[in-house]
Amino acid sequence: KALNKQVILATPDEVYWFFRKNVKFSGLLIYGLAMVDEFVLDEAHLFIGLILRNLAHLKERVRLLSAKLGRKSLWHILTATPTAGLRELAGGIEVRGTSKCGNIEVSFLEPVQGYDERQNRLVTAVDTALADGARKVLLVFNSADLAHRVFESIKGRSRPDMPIDLQWRFGRIQWGKFKPWLEQEAGEFEQIVEEIERWLGTERPLYLKDLEAGTQCYVPTETLAARVAHLLEGQAWIIKRLLNSAARENGHDFIEAVDRRLGGQGKLPRLLWRTLEPGLENRANPERLFGGLEALISLIQEGLERVWADEALQVTAPEFREITASLREAGAGHELAEAITVLLKDTMEIPENAAAGLRMSAKELCQRRLAFPWLKWLIKEQSIREALVERIRQAMAENRLEFETRHIALWRDIGVPVVVYTGKMRRAERKGLIEAFAELPRSVLISTSAVEVGVDFDADVLITEQCDGNGFLQRFGRVGRRLGSHCKVIALVRDGDTYIRLFHRHQAQMSREEFSSLIADPTEGIFPARLHAEGSAFLDATHWLVNTQLGEIGDSLNQSMFGESGVKELALKLRATGLPFVYGLRGTLPEVTLQGGGGGEPFYILRKVSNERLLPGDSPFEMARSDMWYMKFLWKLASWKAIVVDINATLEGSHALFWWKDGEWHTQAGYGIAADYLKLFSDQPVSQGKSLPQLLNAVKPTITENLDGFLSEMNAQQSKPLPRLLLRVGKALRLFFEPHHRFILGQGQVYLKRVDPDGIALAVEDRFGNPLVLQDQMWLLLYGHTKDETEGRLRTVSALDWQEVIYDFQTLDVQGSRIIGPVLLDRVAGACFDVYRKLVEHVA
Repeated sequence: KALNKQVILATPDEVYWFFRKNVKFSGLLIYGLAMVDEFVLDEAHLFIGLILRNLAHLKERVRLLSAKLGRKSLWHILTATPTAGLRELAGGIEVRGTSKCGNIEVSFLEPVQGYDERQNRLVTAVDTALADGARKVLLVFNSADLAHRVFESIKGRSRPDMPIDLQWRFGRIQWGKFKPWLEQEAGEFEQIVEEIERWLGTERPLYLKDLEAGTQCYVPTETLAARVAHLLEGQAWIIKRLLNSAARENGHDFIEAVDRRLGGQGKLPRLLWRTLEPGLENRANPERLFGGLEALISLIQEGLERVWADEALQVTAPEFREITASLREAGAGHELAEAITVLLKDTMEIPENAAAGLRMSAKELCQRRLAFPWLKWLIKEQSIREALVERIRQAMAENRLEFETRHIALWRDIGVPVVVYTGKMRRAERKGLIEAFAELPRSVLISTSAVEVGVDFDADVLITEQCDGNGFLQRFGRVGRRLGSHCKVIALVRDGDTYIRLFHRHQAQMSREEFSSLIADPTEGIFPARLHAEGSAFLDATHWLVNTQLGEIGDSLNQSMFGESGVKELALKLRATGLPFVYGLRGTLPEVTLQGGGGGEPFYILRKVSNERLLPGDSPFEMARSDMWYMKFLWKLASWKAIVVDINATLEGSHALFWWKDGEWHTQAGYGIAADYLKLFSDQPVSQGKSLPQLLNAVKPTITENLDGFLSEMNAQQSKPLPRLLLRVGKALRLFFEPHHRFILGQGQVYLKRVDPDGIALAVEDRFGNPLVLQDQMWLLLYGHTKDETEGRLRTVSALDWQEVIYDFQTLDVQGSRIIGPVLLDRVAGACFDVYRKLVEHVA
């Protein structure tokens, strides 16, 4: 639909996800993209590292498609801080603009230690600027959490004096204060009190569990069936993982090994296994068990289609026995049916017609806040709505209504409004705040890097933490946007060495261009750019696979984009393994989202949010959802010292190994392949008093020169434990003899653990006891390396502190008693591949 428009506003990510999820529409999409006349890429400084490489592939794909139709699209790449990568993307064509901004007085604050000292130094700088008569002050933090903490800690008790239009737009009031005002103000509004109160009582996510006892409602059976299918398939995946793991355990009864592993799982997979187990004929055959498990799930799903033939099912709170009975009739056992019903009660939203009759307590209702703009669509009758809006605005002008302004307060009760604006806020919450800051005759804006893009205002004082060079120049461009204005920039420097360099190189009089070079020059800049990956074989291979989705023309695209490079070979190996892959411009690491919007990476959020507050995620971008609100999260102290990778579970859950040898990429797929590979390093005696490394070194020539023959010999002895292990490792046996054999690049599900202040580790699970994992992630284990050794290696190959990588230097084994090696994870897909390549090349 959008492709029919003259102007399309979109992000590159939206195009990528269209390709990834809608293969049947790819032909339409690529034709539409090929017909686009001009692309405008704004705020292009955000495209760096692997993100820029993804964009370059998209641009080349579009260029080639356009050429097929005899067309040529133009690309306009806009930025105030061009980089070498962007210049290359533009093909060397550059149009330089002339800044209309005036020169600015710049000063630097000496570095301070600690979170509180940093906050106090910046807040004091704002106090000084306001005392000196500054009209517009911009305070920028690197952390959204710190920005919100400062806003909450300095805001005064009084409401800021603002134009009525802004008071109306951002005003909100507690129902406990607004209801009496409505009832006393005029009789004509009494009839809408109940209407507003009813809406406020249901304006929240409501689930089946929220229905009062005895309440009945109709639930769509299609929604119920989809949710049950999602639950069953998720639990079946857990059981399959355990079956694969048990199948590799030597010398134990297979079913006993499965039962032992299930003991550490949630209730639902244990019940599903208990339902399956009595009907098993061959209890020692994993493939038969897989088939039996899939047959059981199909039986339940087909049974539900029969039982839930109608469009809706009437259910009764609080037990919802109708759901339990349906599940039992469909083939689920009694306990399994009850467990699924409990999960549905907690996770399934109730229909709107049922929510309308739900009531919260009077005390809770009084605490609910009503935003004034909501009244325009909440009150249906136009005459009453217009009269009420006019009466409220009049009460605002006469100061007869006690309300607050959302995200706008007073700076320490000195009469200056302060606005907070960060990327953690939902888009609807941010809307209009920048305009409010610009309209107010005098104000302070507290923000983060969110203020670097997509905003247009003019401040006369900028106070900021040190950040990377390009980011600093973007912030720098928010002041002095009028010729002849006298403006200041004050930056809190991060460390003493940087402060000394600034002291020696900074001049009293510098043009904007000179100052920009001082700060962000790629080689001599004092605030260097953040570090990023240069490229990735994995990223290129995924684009090769994307092109193949386009049919015959995709072959032509691949030939033009990748030629005879090794990209095709790696892509074919990825496709042969059947591994799911992710790609895109932004981070591919799933987040933990908080109630009401916001969230962040699991390694940060989970330090404050307990298992009991977590629900399974609803999208590929979510690891989990939390029922905690962002503001409560903000002020909560971390309960855990760290969130780390559960390396043993991650190794057991691996799906593939990758390694570089003889100028090409190799892969070995198989469940738990990484765990099997690590067993090759065991120093325990396995035969004739010799360890496995000793035995392997004795047959090294045979493995390296005739691996197929060696594996054929092992296949003849596969009834024995050791040959079975070597067969599972397969082609990866050759990696064992490489200089980089302890660099282990794998893919699969990543499991996490919480570590408390006493060093005790606890698995990350949802409130139902089910493991929460990072799905289909690439990871790199530096086996046997300490933190210092790892940092030294990464620093040597210039692969430390990349923005696309998460460095977990605290990875524990399952007992939490030893470190077996740091783990690196992709923040952007393909980053670990590039780190691995650098390490291997250095060793070689």
